Amino acid sequence: MTMTLPVLAWGFALLSAAVAVIVASALRSRILTLLILAWMAFAAGLALSGWLADISHLPPRMLRLAFAGFVLTLALGLSRYVLALAAQPVGWLVGAQAFRILVEVLLHGAYTAGLAPVHLTWSGRNFDIVTGVTALALAPCAGRLSRRALAAWNAMGLAFLIWVVGVAVLSFPTPFQRLTPDNLWIVQFPYVWLPTVLVPAAILGHIALFRKLGTRPMSETGESTVR
Repeated sequence: MTMTLPVLAWGFALLSAAVAVIVASALRSRILTLLILAWMAFAAGLALSGWLADISHLPPRMLRLAFAGFVLTLALGLSRYVLALAAQPVGWLVGAQAFRILVEVLLHGAYTAGLAPVHLTWSGRNFDIVTGVTALALAPCAGRLSRRALAAWNAMGLAFLIWVVGVAVLSFPTPFQRLTPDNLWIVQFPYVWLPTVLVPAAILGHIALFRKLGTRPMSETGESTVR
């Protein structure tokens, strides 16, 4: 089924807003909530102004914005503020990554509508749908899984995410581009929220789960479950 451009735009906008609200609520910090809203408004403003569409600079402005979002996400993930997120039940942390199913559906819709290159979808080089589907399947029993199993699943999800980010970077028009067609649709609003909101949210979720697993006391057998 081919999605229309208005449906795609509303889909990306509403999903990004919903994910941001969920993350902000879980972090339980008014300051972070305001910062998240400010970051979303900042990215949207740059896209709407056309500033991100200028690819004459190296690195391109879009990649600089995405990298800034990654650095901020990493800083948040390594800070004490993420402990509120890590305090969520393990089933919540695993299940929350199921939002990536909707991301992949929207990405496929963007491809069929002529926006996104095929290699960013499950029809190309993107395998992140596996993370979303397994998150949905594992969430109900995640609290009974061993730390080793949870860490393996979390590492797999993070690896798939890093892979598709690499695919996106290699399809951006720079001297290092290796994949075509160009991945320029993300410089537009609301698609700019894919690399600046949805991807950082997924990364933060993985970091939170790793931190939860890293601070959980081990049982005498070394394979206790997480609650």
